[in-house]
Amino acid sequence: MGQAEPLTLTETTAATGRARSVLAKRLADIICLPSSVIGPQERWIVGDLLHEILRNSDAAIRRRCAERLAEIKDAPANIVKLLAADTIGIAAPLLEHSEALSDFDLMEVCRLGSLDHRVMIASRETVSETVSATLASVGEPAVVTALLRNDHARLAPPTVSHLVSLAEDEPSYVKPLLKRGELRPRAALQLFWLCDHESRKAILNRFAVGRTLMIEAAEDVFGFAAEEGWNDPLVNRALKFVDRRQRNRQAGEDSAYGSLEGVIATMRSEGPTPALVEELALLAGISDALAERVCGDLGGEPAAILCKATGADRDVLNTFCEAFQGLVGGGGRDRAFQIYDGLSVEKAQTVLRYWDLSKAAESRSR
Repeated sequence: MGQAEPLTLTETTAATGRARSVLAKRLADIICLPSSVIGPQERWIVGDLLHEILRNSDAAIRRRCAERLAEIKDAPANIVKLLAADTIGIAAPLLEHSEALSDFDLMEVCRLGSLDHRVMIASRETVSETVSATLASVGEPAVVTALLRNDHARLAPPTVSHLVSLAEDEPSYVKPLLKRGELRPRAALQLFWLCDHESRKAILNRFAVGRTLMIEAAEDVFGFAAEEGWNDPLVNRALKFVDRRQRNRQAGEDSAYGSLEGVIATMRSEGPTPALVEELALLAGISDALAERVCGDLGGEPAAILCKATGADRDVLNTFCEAFQGLVGGGGRDRAFQIYDGLSVEKAQTVLRYWDLSKAAESRSR
């Protein structure tokens, strides 16, 4: 990016007289004439003269010009950008309405202006993906909130991912993020861990889907992968996501606890020790990190998803909840049964596997 022209304004030491005020008004009048009366070259020349006057004029003159130019679609860009970066009382009409401000201009005002400037830009009738990314990168709660509440602001996937990461420290972002049409499964299921029960149910209703088409499309690929000795890690990860089976059957045969149910029963009697959580992960066919997160969440919903996805029955879910007193005493068990009863095995598997798939992708990107 080239060196931006400074958007500073300086008022001359001499008092602004009537001549300057009238001249500024007349030049602004010319600029506002329709294109049928004034050509673009003449408009630009007049704009250059007015630009110099405005840089050295008092606030009253600048404010009047900003109000006049706010509705002019082809107003001179240098003047519009100058006034848009002025104090918010002068810049407001342009930031709200001017179509003459380019994305580059708005990004410059974001960088050089105040918090009020950025909030107003985030609230514009149209906010491009590029400008949204600039606003989000600053990370100011008032700006992000205005951006998320603006249905006319467009958010690119990387911007949504960035805002989801910010939501870990700013819980107020969660609900407006959930309302965004740009929200995709990975980001939504990452938000899941930050949500209250009702929001978690909304995420599951929207993003917990079946995998029938994927299962049918990949049915013969399992045979091809086996013939190749399962030596393609990308294929293996994808097939693990598609597979109808959730549990690790070989681990179940080798486990000292006999089954997933046996591990959960032991967790209730002996407590959820790290070794038992690790064994739970192995038998359930999920990563250790995900098992730790499920066991550490007292909301109840992750426990329900784990049990449903692995085919464990309601009694096993109850045993799992009893292994964690916080689930029983804090209402988590009731929430767990509500999710368990409303979710199919296939949809629960989709959620569980997406959590693991997303976590693995994050680890590989670091």
